[in-house]
Amino acid sequence: MISNRPLVSVVTLLMFSAMQLWSESTMAKSHHPQQFLNQIAGDKYEGEKIVEHFCANCHAVKPVIQLGAPRIGNEEDWRYRLKKGFAVLFKNTEEGVNAMPAMGGCFECSDVQLKLAILALLPESSRNLLENQGKEHK
Repeated sequence: MISNRPLVSVVTLLMFSAMQLWSESTMAKSHHPQQFLNQIAGDKYEGEKIVEHFCANCHAVKPVIQLGAPRIGNEEDWRYRLKKGFAVLFKNTEEGVNAMPAMGGCFECSDVQLKLAILALLPESSRNLLENQGKEHK
């Protein structure tokens, strides 16, 4: 009796390869970060929209990618980071820290947009205090 396993493995591999190529080409066609940033510039919820688009995979309450990143609005996760002040939060975002890439992965973001995103990630009770530090940070 001849086994069908090698044939199944080849078919599975070909299907996976085709799906991967389709996914990569679709992503390349649909990923236009500068256009997205231009569309939301000046929006009342610009920081939140940046977080949703670039940061939420790792920083969501239930992140897709669980790397230990501080969760959006979680007091406990942000407590010791907030003690370091806004300048350190900005520097870590700009340069990257641990698994987070430089610019938080938003390579097209301006400094102002990064600051808005950082503020949107923080617990609401801490935003006003750090927003003032962010204005002082150049």
